[in-house]
Amino acid sequence: MNKFLLLLSLSFVALSAKMVTLNSDISLLDKYKFETPHARPMKIPHKTKLVIVAFEKDTGATVNDYLNSKGKYYLQKNQAIFIADIHKMPSVITRMFALPKMKKYKHLIYLHYGENFQGSIPNKDDEITLLRVQNRKVVGITYIRSKKELQAAIEK
Repeated sequence: MNKFLLLLSLSFVALSAKMVTLNSDISLLDKYKFETPHARPMKIPHKTKLVIVAFEKDTGATVNDYLNSKGKYYLQKNQAIFIADIHKMPSVITRMFALPKMKKYKHLIYLHYGENFQGSIPNKDDEITLLRVQNRKVVGITYIRSKKELQAAIEK
């Protein structure tokens, strides 16, 4: 009986989570809680033109390695943000290793800890999701794997 109720409630949550698609308003992301590695709450800036999203350790490392080689305000200058969904990471690993490392990065990272976010953002295994935004509407969804592709997307 408990398993049935759990399955039913998870199904409801999955069905009620609205998937970001082309022409979606970027404000759909406002219902999710984001914070920096320093626990500062963050909102999606109104002038955002590119949302970079990583759901896995390796894709996040690719983005962080690239951004760490750039200036502190590189993302802001290019009207881009980076969201790392770290809900799969065990909390002890997050606290002891990941957050201290992320606090040293000079670039801004929006962290998300909740499970429902990944179900709302189109994603593919081993790929970084890019949401191209214009006038607060998603006008493009693409997937990349390399730093070179990331640079091209940010500086487009």
